[in-house]
Amino acid sequence: MSNRAQICDTEKIAAYIEGDLDSAVREDLEEHFRQCARCAAELQEQRLFMCELDSALASPFDPSVPSNFAQVVAVNAESDMRGVRDRVEHQRALRYCLILGLAAFAFLGVTASKNIILNARLLADKTFGVLGFFAKSIYDAAAGFTVISRVLGRALLVDSRLGGLVGLLLVALAVGLLSLLISRYHRTRLIE
Repeated sequence: MSNRAQICDTEKIAAYIEGDLDSAVREDLEEHFRQCARCAAELQEQRLFMCELDSALASPFDPSVPSNFAQVVAVNAESDMRGVRDRVEHQRALRYCLILGLAAFAFLGVTASKNIILNARLLADKTFGVLGFFAKSIYDAAAGFTVISRVLGRALLVDSRLGGLVGLLLVALAVGLLSLLISRYHRTRLIE
């Protein structure tokens, strides 16, 4: 980078105006202003801008507002309602309100349907879980009944298929009679 390009810098001109440069750099820049018309013009523009800015900030800014300014604005706002009072404007406003209402209900519906679907899925999962539990319990009870009946059948009658079948029928008859006795007992308690 050449020495001339280093000196032709608007930031250095701003620093020169504010007095932030070292004395050596300041002297080099002043010499450059004498030789470079473009930088001299930029220096003048920045000085003029700073003067205008200082004068603008120094003068008090107090816009004059009439004492009844709020009333004037309110009267103008009330009287400037053209187009709002006619029937076409009311119908247009009603249409916009209906469209916005339907859009709001649609968005709420989408959100609600997601919640309903999630709740239905949870309910179905729990229902199938309970039904699966009952099915498993019934299966396990039947398997246990089968194992117990085989063990009892073999203990009572050894090595006889007919004896095992008779023993199984006797156990089934005993369970059925027990269920009948329990239900009659509960019916007679209800009557009393």
